[in-house]
Amino acid sequence: MDVYKLLKLNRSIRSNRLKLLLIFIAHILNRRYYSVRIDPILGCNLRCLMCYFSRDRKPLPEKFSAIDFEMLAKNLFRNALQVVVGCGAEPTIHPGYINLIKLAGLYKVPHVALVTNGQLITLADLQALADTGLHELTLSVHGTEKHSYEYFMVGAKWDKLHTLLQNIKQLKAERKIAFTLRINYTANPDNIYELENFFTVFGEYPINILQVRPIMDIGGAYFSPFTSDNISNYYQALDTLRSECNKRDVTLLANTQNPDYKLKTPNPIVKQTYKYVSPQIVIDKNFEWQTETYRHYLRRTGWHWSLLKAIVGKQKSGSTTDLAEQYSGQYDIW
Repeated sequence: MDVYKLLKLNRSIRSNRLKLLLIFIAHILNRRYYSVRIDPILGCNLRCLMCYFSRDRKPLPEKFSAIDFEMLAKNLFRNALQVVVGCGAEPTIHPGYINLIKLAGLYKVPHVALVTNGQLITLADLQALADTGLHELTLSVHGTEKHSYEYFMVGAKWDKLHTLLQNIKQLKAERKIAFTLRINYTANPDNIYELENFFTVFGEYPINILQVRPIMDIGGAYFSPFTSDNISNYYQALDTLRSECNKRDVTLLANTQNPDYKLKTPNPIVKQTYKYVSPQIVIDKNFEWQTETYRHYLRRTGWHWSLLKAIVGKQKSGSTTDLAEQYSGQYDIW
């Protein structure tokens, strides 16, 4: 499944009412329509300056057990269009993260992705991930120079990043792995200039997707947002990237609509399709995920009627503080 074609289709449909109606129909027909984002463990091996782990890292982070993985898969994955392992925390520090990805494959989830800093992934891990049916590997990379990469991603090693990318290149050339490679780059005024040299540094590697996300204040030790004085540098870098990505057949995702995140309009589609899971919360505190399916939970809590009201009733206005809503739906796709 090409998830980026679906994202383009979503952007082409302007009516939220129509989108909600399509979600309702998909649910009634027992089809797949939501994305599950899982942090299997609440911890990280790095302390990236732009991330909340730069301020608070638990020495004994909470994590799901192997039995928990089985129950999550049984009660959540049947109607999942996408499962993304890694959503803020670092999934590869969980010893069973590859088994979680394997479970998503066993439940025939159309798009299974892993989001990671990649520092702990070995050559053998790459092959194991490919054997599970992983569709996309996403690496967080916040600099195109050794100094800035290691400065913003505290604890990461530049050489380890390139070793991993070389391993991916080798296995792809040998046709031993088929998953796509995506790079996520969080841009700020201090690293935006490096984006113009992105393909000079990383052009030899088989990158399929590049996402550029402007920095957001999520409680990190470093927060320097774009302002009216330097936002032109951000757009200039995107112009260069757009041209280079087009030449290389690389999909580019970039926030050009709201790079300062000042527009915080509620997004009802994100609420219905974005399902966050961690050892602290599985979607909602009232979801009894160990004993009921998500479909049963929706029926038990009257979701059908509330969604129908959202479709035919007055659309909500105001603002939102939900990070998922602020992050999502703001990307142009080239």
